[in-house]
Amino acid sequence: MFDADRPIQKNEQDRLGRTVFAKSLARCILDHKDTESLVIGLNGGWGSGKTSVINLTLEELHFASGNMFDVERPIILNFSPWSYSGQDQLVYSFFRRLSSEMRHAEYFENSKKIIHLLELYVSFFTHKPVPKILRPKSSWLKHLLKSQHAIEEASGWESGRDLTMIKAELNELLKQQKHKIIIFIDNIPRLVDSEINQIFQIVKSMGDYANTVYVLALDKENIIGAMNRLHGTGGAEYLEKLIQLPFQIPDISKQDLEKILLDRLNKLFVVVPESSWDSEAWSDMYYSTIKYFFENCRDITRYVNTLSFGFSWVKELVNPVDFFAITAIEVFEPKVYCGVRDNKDLFTDLAESVYDFDAEKLAEDKLRCDEILGRTENLPRDLLLQLLMRLFPRLRRVYEPKATFYHSEALARKNKRICTLDIFDLYFRLSIPSGSISDAEMNAILELTSDEEGFALALARLNKDERIPPFLDLLDSLTSYKIATQNVPNVISALMDNADLFPEGDAGVLSCNTAMRIHRIFQQLMQRFPSHDERFGIFSDAIKKASNSIYIIVHEIREQNKEHMESAETYVPIEHRQFSPEQLRKLQALAVSKILSWVEMRRLSEHPQFLSLLQAWKAWGNERECREYIETLTKEDRGLLAFLCAALKKPIEQTMTKLEPSLTWNSYLKNIDDFIPSNALVPHAKQMFEAPSFDKLREKEQVALLIFLDLVKPDTVKIIS
Repeated sequence: MFDADRPIQKNEQDRLGRTVFAKSLARCILDHKDTESLVIGLNGGWGSGKTSVINLTLEELHFASGNMFDVERPIILNFSPWSYSGQDQLVYSFFRRLSSEMRHAEYFENSKKIIHLLELYVSFFTHKPVPKILRPKSSWLKHLLKSQHAIEEASGWESGRDLTMIKAELNELLKQQKHKIIIFIDNIPRLVDSEINQIFQIVKSMGDYANTVYVLALDKENIIGAMNRLHGTGGAEYLEKLIQLPFQIPDISKQDLEKILLDRLNKLFVVVPESSWDSEAWSDMYYSTIKYFFENCRDITRYVNTLSFGFSWVKELVNPVDFFAITAIEVFEPKVYCGVRDNKDLFTDLAESVYDFDAEKLAEDKLRCDEILGRTENLPRDLLLQLLMRLFPRLRRVYEPKATFYHSEALARKNKRICTLDIFDLYFRLSIPSGSISDAEMNAILELTSDEEGFALALARLNKDERIPPFLDLLDSLTSYKIATQNVPNVISALMDNADLFPEGDAGVLSCNTAMRIHRIFQQLMQRFPSHDERFGIFSDAIKKASNSIYIIVHEIREQNKEHMESAETYVPIEHRQFSPEQLRKLQALAVSKILSWVEMRRLSEHPQFLSLLQAWKAWGNERECREYIETLTKEDRGLLAFLCAALKKPIEQTMTKLEPSLTWNSYLKNIDDFIPSNALVPHAKQMFEAPSFDKLREKEQVALLIFLDLVKPDTVKIIS
């Protein structure tokens, strides 16, 4: 399993695009022909991936050096001072490791002399004699006479030789050979102040040796603080003089961090009972609040490890979405978590028939909850409150007494929600009583919402720059409340007209695609308007104006229809729905009129969601007209291919990715039969398959014909393989 907190070792593990930089750094080090020493600094905050970059650079260095002649092959040392304690041990261990790397490099010229001089040099600092195994072999006569030379071989400070002379002789030998000595020192920020100082003394004392390159993993602010604490001031100047070539490791983007988190959660998700997962509830909590807990990969590891351990104990007893959410509070806001755990009566079930929500009770509850919210240390109070209100609907009576909302105690109990009185304690069984848009740019875009055309142009620019996903991500959060109420119709119209042009996005159990994201934004914005008529007027106007999009209209109406389905758990009483049943029917009729206009313009069959649009037309409009359209369309080559590509979309995708058929594909013939009998398409499909022009079709179109003919199994001149 990929561990977000464990540094990667190889470039195939790289999820953050650091390999290109690491390879370039390695090549630059090897191409550095100047014999002068070089000190490189890799600066990055906690969890930014400095060790991973070092590992990737080492991988490239070892690969490149394997193809070099022995005379040029470098000596490479990767030293982690965090493994050693104490200043004397730190210095001693560093030089032992360096000496060991030199001894094991059989291709290293003048290695014995260089190692001996280095050991003499080191003995001045460590006050330890040169290890016997590293002393030059002396004749029996010298041992007998115990000459001064023998003393010199054992220690530097008793030899009478000048330290400067030893260093100069050593430097001259290093300059004469072509081998670079490349030294990586990692985990420096984890050391105590005195050990950090010792590391930099090592680098400073050896930093001007010829053909020597240091690569230091730093947290600049941490290092400057340590040096200032030791020496009073001058930490920044000291670091600036020492580091000749600084590089900044960029922080992990929110989008990359989210991908890593969802990858980790997907691996955990295999133990989640499928029937108990509510993707919409997860989207509400994750995109509005939970995602803001994660600043780096270590945050992900803390969360996923805690979640993995705790969930396995209670997975059959709790609502998984609620458990995922309360675990985030447990990991990142432990004081708030304890406050929730210890105040069961404040957070459990909202039921007006049980609680008396008079002014005195509301004031008391608000005072208690304010104190718990005040314990937050990482998340803004308003974001945390939004998460708690989603977990515990009773809090809406405390903080939003005039807002209307729907909550069913029976449904909450059925779904094992944390807000249920008799299930609440199960969530605390293991409890002992982390391409972006800046805030300035986002605010500037939101100011354009007073001008529908200007806001639409801003959306087009963001889409062209491939920044629509992060923009919608921000708009899907509390940022949407920065939009003035009078500008809401402009926002809805602009999104309704442009959404089909946006990237579709990935829809999974832990994430939502673009259409669902926009639906969530619409839901938030429409809450500003209390009446059905106001909301209907805004939506119907937006649909009428839309010329660039059609699928987002159909998708939104389908989502609204879920509130009207009495047989489903999504059913909501009429007074709490966005639209009345009659208004919903009118919106469906408007959608059909838009579909017909796309038919007239001959654009419908070109839409990526062609099948979904046909299904909406058939369900909400004139079914006979829809069937006649397909019958006419499929008489043309391009029309038949478009229809088959739409109806067999999933089998085509599976074929082009997995390269193997599935026994379930027969079910997709229903997508065809819903509009036209499959057999009616066979002669035309056979003709196109057997024609010489088949080879000129696009791969997707060829696969569509092959799958269709394989499913209906007609006699063909050519073999279907």
